[in-house]
Amino acid sequence: MVSHGGVEMGQGLHTKMIRVAATELNIPIHKIHILGTSTEQVANSTQTAASVQSDLNRGAVLEACRILNKRLEPVREKNPNASWEELID
Repeated sequence: MVSHGGVEMGQGLHTKMIRVAATELNIPIHKIHILGTSTEQVANSTQTAASVQSDLNRGAVLEACRILNKRLEPVREKNPNASWEELID
């Protein structure tokens, strides 16, 4: 599940964030799902305007995926051939 602070208005923002997460986590895009934008999950985000949200949210999703990958390192070391589902179970 990915949550970001941008609003999808036909500019492909959700698709871009899915691709960023899938690439960084090295998993198929169909395994990534977007949560609806809400200040409950992402407070104090900037306005959605032009391509600014793609750049800002890309950085946030990328950093979150890097943190997740770092946390999964010990599990991956113990299970180098594990599938994504096995890693996160």
